[in-house]
Amino acid sequence: MKQTPIKRSNFWLAIVIIILSLSCLDQGSRSALPTAPLESYIEAELFRLEVAYRLLDRYSEELWPDWRDYVDIPVKVNFPNGVVLLVTPRPGGQRGFERIAGRAISGKAVYINRQNRASAEIHPPLFAGRGRGGELIELEMGQPDLPSLEAERSAVLEARLKDKSRPEAPFDLAPLGDSDSHILMYVHEHFHGHRARFGSLDVGILRDSDVNAEYAAWSHVEGLALRRAYLESQDAAAREFLKDFVVAREIKRAPLPPVAATAESTVSLIEGTATYVSLRAALLLRDSGDKPGLDRAKDPFFYNYAYVDGYVDNIMRKGLDFAVSLTQDKQGKYYLYGAYQCFLLDRFAPGWKRGFLEKKKSLDTVMTDLLKLSAAEKEEIKQRLSTRYAWDEILAFHENALKGKKNPKRFHLP
Repeated sequence: MKQTPIKRSNFWLAIVIIILSLSCLDQGSRSALPTAPLESYIEAELFRLEVAYRLLDRYSEELWPDWRDYVDIPVKVNFPNGVVLLVTPRPGGQRGFERIAGRAISGKAVYINRQNRASAEIHPPLFAGRGRGGELIELEMGQPDLPSLEAERSAVLEARLKDKSRPEAPFDLAPLGDSDSHILMYVHEHFHGHRARFGSLDVGILRDSDVNAEYAAWSHVEGLALRRAYLESQDAAAREFLKDFVVAREIKRAPLPPVAATAESTVSLIEGTATYVSLRAALLLRDSGDKPGLDRAKDPFFYNYAYVDGYVDNIMRKGLDFAVSLTQDKQGKYYLYGAYQCFLLDRFAPGWKRGFLEKKKSLDTVMTDLLKLSAAEKEEIKQRLSTRYAWDEILAFHENALKGKKNPKRFHLP
């Protein structure tokens, strides 16, 4: 049989095209090459992050208007053994990191750095001992003290969640390692990243300021007023408690330098809004019949938000009860106070979030504008605060704390 000769030029052209095609493939596209499976703790963290994005895909607009940039924020996770996970939308090489072929989370590439890996073994579940949100979300992970067998770890962790969720259990903010609260933590930190896009804010002056008993006592009254306003079912009565809050805050801040008062408002804005967003996400999940979650076959430390009521109660009731009693705290309580302000603004000023960040407002100015108290009204409210909130007892409580005496008792909110 006569063969048709291949034209030499066409043959070499085909070879060149194949070589160029192969050389243009980036590292992340080599999914056809066999790769070792990722460590279980890395897979678990990727599952959690993926669910956080699914949750935000569904609820972000309900949580905050026009919040869509959460997938644009890189996430860096530092594991206890020195391994570092990076999930980022930014293309290009990451120094010291290896891109994982064929893996992406909401369009973001997955990188691993094992250069400083230690010999210590770790396994799920892990918890975030510390988190920082902003242009980069960075977590420092820890490992809870749980049995070595996975089935036993899941059962022991669930028992701890049940115990912590009991109404009579004490306030405890320490993370346990469950995926449910870890996913909500990702919501919190991603909102920090969203807010940071509207400018940086400095709260450093609060760390250098001194606290006296009057400051602590008026701060205590603020917390009581916010809690009572939140619990009050009648709008008119709830607004009266809000007025108490606004006047108590004005009295407390009157002796402060303006920069200190501004810094305090800034903490409520930065941390209060992020706390509010994660709490509201928890409430939406509680009330939803279709919850974005994880297959428990893939993650036995996900409990389908079964203990979300305990999560909310631990922060909003127990947490505030604990916070108002902190005499020398100048920052932590405003995570909660700011969150309460957000929930109350939802109730009395629907739509307040639209343009809030863009116009660089504060929670205090929005609430002041809502109530529009006259000087005469403020004076009348000031006169009732001492009897309505047991001022003498609260002041003595904080005076004794500053003297190093044992506190007479803990204050418990209704």
